[in-house]
Amino acid sequence: MIFGIFTYLEMEQTIKSEILKKLEIVAKLKEKNFQDVFEQNNEKLNLVSSRYQLKVELDKYNNNSSSNDNKLSSQKIMNEILNAIKPEITRFEDIIILDLAGRVVASTNDTYLGTLHTNDTYFIEGKKQNNVTILYKDMGQTLKSYLTGPLILNNKLLGVVTIFYNLGDLLSMFKVFEEQVATGEINLVKKDGNGDALIINPLRFAPNASLNLTVSKDKVDTPIIQSLLKNEKIFSDAKDYRGVDVLAVTRYLENLGWGLVVKMDKVEAFTPLENLKYVTILSGILVGIAIIITSKFLGNSVSKPIQKLRDIMNEVAHGKYDTKIDIKGPQEIEELAKQLDVMRNNISNTNTHLNELVKERTEKIENAMSNLKEKEEALEESNQNLLVANEKLSLQSKIQRDFINITAHELRTPIVPIITLTELLYSKIEKENKAQKTLSKENEKKQEFLQVILRNCYRLYRLTEDILDVTKIESQTLKLNKEIVELNEIIENVVNDYKEIISKKRYGSDQIRIVYYPSKENIFVNADKGRVTQVLSNLLDNALKFTKEGDIIIKTKKIKENEEIMVSIKDSGTGIDPDILPQLFNKFATKSEQGTGLGLFISKNIIEAHGGIMEGENNSGNNGSTFYFTLPLWIPTKTIENGE
Repeated sequence: MIFGIFTYLEMEQTIKSEILKKLEIVAKLKEKNFQDVFEQNNEKLNLVSSRYQLKVELDKYNNNSSSNDNKLSSQKIMNEILNAIKPEITRFEDIIILDLAGRVVASTNDTYLGTLHTNDTYFIEGKKQNNVTILYKDMGQTLKSYLTGPLILNNKLLGVVTIFYNLGDLLSMFKVFEEQVATGEINLVKKDGNGDALIINPLRFAPNASLNLTVSKDKVDTPIIQSLLKNEKIFSDAKDYRGVDVLAVTRYLENLGWGLVVKMDKVEAFTPLENLKYVTILSGILVGIAIIITSKFLGNSVSKPIQKLRDIMNEVAHGKYDTKIDIKGPQEIEELAKQLDVMRNNISNTNTHLNELVKERTEKIENAMSNLKEKEEALEESNQNLLVANEKLSLQSKIQRDFINITAHELRTPIVPIITLTELLYSKIEKENKAQKTLSKENEKKQEFLQVILRNCYRLYRLTEDILDVTKIESQTLKLNKEIVELNEIIENVVNDYKEIISKKRYGSDQIRIVYYPSKENIFVNADKGRVTQVLSNLLDNALKFTKEGDIIIKTKKIKENEEIMVSIKDSGTGIDPDILPQLFNKFATKSEQGTGLGLFISKNIIEAHGGIMEGENNSGNNGSTFYFTLPLWIPTKTIENGE
């Protein structure tokens, strides 16, 4: 029995030592991972706060107290800079810029503009220095972080930048360990205002513990409090926040001022020892009974066999399980020897089985730790590769947009005077031709050539405008100058312009008729008049290109219980090519030599920016096509007493 107890205690110590070593390895890995995450967050914050143009515009905004137009211009530029930064870094949810009074002056989310945050922690701390450890929970109880810091230009504090950051990458680190160990748990803690330990992360046994559960600072024997006291220790006999016996390892994250605890329940750790415990108890009982019976009934006549038996059992007690118990003597002694030999075999088999269990358990833990380390390294490498790739893509995208912008602007500059001068020359020759009784072939040719020049100049001018619009759409900088406008008036103006163009045979035929059925009542929309005109012009231009003769019909109709207006343009031309139809509104989706395939892409994005939709389809019987789009109607919120 003593041997069994000794073996049990020895195996308990071995298992405890091996598990604590594994927990210590996990603690070191997690300590590095958490510090790396917050160092990366600090770098992301610096990426925003170091933008020189952002600080210059904030300084202008602060100093232009008397000029509202200048302040709005600076605010617009700051918003554009923030909106350009936000997609470059994953897990950025929103970015706000606060002036020295704590008021939001720029943001990726317009709902924050003008709000006051003087007493908020991220504003107070952000004025002092960069801080990436301010945590909060959103409406969905998801743990998130404020990344906040000062905006300084020429050693002068201008304001504070604050980033609303998703901590999904941090929370994922806890799950890997918990998936490998049934009762494994990682506790990340910090001190609250009372000096107690506040749990930061959701826990396996308390999913709602994040920023809610606290452990009293008076419980100094618990691993959680020890971690905040900067005691990096191994606990072989401790109780966690539930009062459950655990094995634990603590670490202190110096840069963050946080404590880290990696632990598992003792019950799980010592499960392999349960069988050995029962075998030891049973063996002790059997040995005790055997000794009492032998001593009572055999006495001195059996002392020698017993002595020999004792010597063999001593060898067994010292781990020599190979010595067979074969004692000659009275029948009772021989029987006892046989029973003890059976017990020896059982102990030997149990010891072998226990060693195999310990070895198997150790290998599983080592494999789990190895897999964990490989996954962490692969994750870190993937993050680095993604960061590098994102930076390269951002740079290439910026270079491409800048090149297209510059090229389009440079093309547009000479086109305008060419169009103007050509129109003047065309008007002059047209007047001369009308003045002459007999039209000479030379003047007729001149007029025809000038028409070709004008047609291609208009086409080139439209192309440069389309390229600039595509660039704005893709960079999300397309701005709408909305106002309350009357839609019938806009449509009639566009129709009249194109009727004049048709009369000049600019589309090669004057056998096309544009028919517009205006609404009997005024249709008011809150829209950008120029952009809506551009959409109508694009759709009419497409209809005229593919219609040689017949009618182009424009109609308006209220839909969705008079909350939206639908405008339809139906032509009697060649219709939409079936190959183009699935990708009709994509860039460069065209088989026509007369167009670039940008007009419909731009038009759809303009309508969607207004909150509407755009669709296109072929008419029944292969007789032309119909395009339609919707816009929200403007409805007055109040009615004056006289009914206006």
